[in-house]
Amino acid sequence: MNAFEFLRNTTFIFATLMLVKYFVFLVLAPFYPFKEKLRKLKWKSVRYNPLVSVVIPAWNEEVGVTNSINSLIKNTYQNIEVIVVDDGSQDKTSQVVKATINSNPNKNISIKLFQKENGGKGSALSFGIEKANGEIIVTMDADSAYEKHAIERIVEYFKDPEIDAIVGNVKVSENETLVGSIQKLEYLFGFYFKRAHAVMGAEYIFGGACAAFRKSTTFDKYGLFDTTNKTEDIEMSMRLRFFGINCTYAENVLCYTEGASSILGLVNQRLRWKKGRFDTFMKYRRMFFSLDRNHNKFLSWFILPYSLLAEIQLLFEPLAITLLAAYSFISGDYLSLALGSLFVFVIYFVSAIFGENFNPGLLISYFYTWPLFYFLVWIEYLALMKSLKLILRGEDITWQKWDRVGIKEKI
Repeated sequence: MNAFEFLRNTTFIFATLMLVKYFVFLVLAPFYPFKEKLRKLKWKSVRYNPLVSVVIPAWNEEVGVTNSINSLIKNTYQNIEVIVVDDGSQDKTSQVVKATINSNPNKNISIKLFQKENGGKGSALSFGIEKANGEIIVTMDADSAYEKHAIERIVEYFKDPEIDAIVGNVKVSENETLVGSIQKLEYLFGFYFKRAHAVMGAEYIFGGACAAFRKSTTFDKYGLFDTTNKTEDIEMSMRLRFFGINCTYAENVLCYTEGASSILGLVNQRLRWKKGRFDTFMKYRRMFFSLDRNHNKFLSWFILPYSLLAEIQLLFEPLAITLLAAYSFISGDYLSLALGSLFVFVIYFVSAIFGENFNPGLLISYFYTWPLFYFLVWIEYLALMKSLKLILRGEDITWQKWDRVGIKEKI
């Protein structure tokens, strides 16, 4: 067997395994709305008006933090306290927050600012939670903004006493750049597949931009955020799933966030995500193929193993796709490329038909946006290589600062 045949066979095996994964997700995802409607009908008559504490960690966030706070002030749910933690910012974050507090027209919503020495996002979140008085803790990034019904809808989920945590539907803010377009599509499909996780009760990432927790059954029992893990949200998510905490995906809780503004920023973001995820998977490795009754079997036997498999596949994918394309053009055999493109089209089609709203524009965009995913593969590959290099050296990553431009949506 020559090198090309080995690569072709390896590519075929990985492609088949990934096809199984996405086929399962595409089959399960359309059942999510029905499951959620049944659950909401069950608890619709329950009255519940808890204090919600929204914790916003901020490090050099003078550009976007006002937008974040104002989106909460405009929310339809009024029993809110907003806790902004300035984590040693070197810009005008605190001054901007103070000005927002002084100009707040909604006196029903309490806004508090705390300043501390820089300790990282996990440290800032934990500090804010310790100051919080709410039954429900919401974590929100300082470069994000919530749709006006978001908090009200979060509370509706917690009417169900079996729900201890939720993750909202995060969308990348309007950005006409190549990097922005890539992230918008990636988030759209990624959060659509969270439907499948929710159907099987196997959601395992509560992203920091829009997540909510029942304080008494999460932080009070299992501790605050890990200050040593740079993806503190993934670590907390896995910790709670390790102990059998119930959670779900809240598709109707909308949050807009500012994505990476440059290719370098996108690579650094993915580097942090990958390194943090590897560290977290190692810490909670017992969850893989676990028979523990606290561990969701779909998560332990399907989602988590496939998450690692995807990283292994990524080691071969850029070269494999390039060689496959070259072979197709040289030989005139385009069947493999056609089948790959067809499968991507199926993902677009299902997302457009069964997503939050019927979206024919997404379907039309397939014809000129699907090549962007090839570009994203290289971004992910570079981040993976850097992450593995850090692991082999026993080094950790440092926080990267983005050049903020602020979100453009009118909330």
